[in-house]
Amino acid sequence: MKSVKKRHRYYRGVVVATGFLAVAAINPLHTAVAAERSATQRVDDAAITAQVKTRLLADEVTRSININVDTEAGVVTLRGTAPTAEAKAKAEQVAKSVEGVQVVANSLIVGDSSMNPQTVTAKAKEVAEEGEHAAGDAWITTKVKAQLLADSDIKGLDINVSTKDGVVTLAGMVPSKMVRDKAISIAKGVKGVKSVNSDALKAK
Repeated sequence: MKSVKKRHRYYRGVVVATGFLAVAAINPLHTAVAAERSATQRVDDAAITAQVKTRLLADEVTRSININVDTEAGVVTLRGTAPTAEAKAKAEQVAKSVEGVQVVANSLIVGDSSMNPQTVTAKAKEVAEEGEHAAGDAWITTKVKAQLLADSDIKGLDINVSTKDGVVTLAGMVPSKMVRDKAISIAKGVKGVKSVNSDALKAK
């Protein structure tokens, strides 16, 4: 009888131990999959950045402009100084033509690239600061749109996004209160957003 009890405890211990081993085996697998996806996204973003830079250098209008290109989750951000508004618009057009680009945040400032903070006049500094602030709102708007497009429940919906002084305004019609709340939550989660005005975002 004692022998039977010992065997029972032994088998139960084996089952428990096997369960722990199974859990331990699953967790590293999930970690590896997540790491692989993250690595794949970084490779895709790097490839998009390289393609955008290549096309900017190949274009007659933008080849002489020193443009910094960054890509995150398919969102391309352009920074630098463009000599004209037309050149700025052309750079954005070129970036949008690259496969895999979701949206383009055009933060190029129109002006003389030879100017620097030590030599510009007080008026020029004020203009530069205003341009930088506007670019920040534009970046937030672009980022919020990209996050909404990436969500499976929201990507097909027509939601208008605008930003002023870090305050994001959402407008449009969504199928349910749950989707409305999700859109608001996504917008609030974007870096730089101070608050979200959702009065014009209605649920059916």
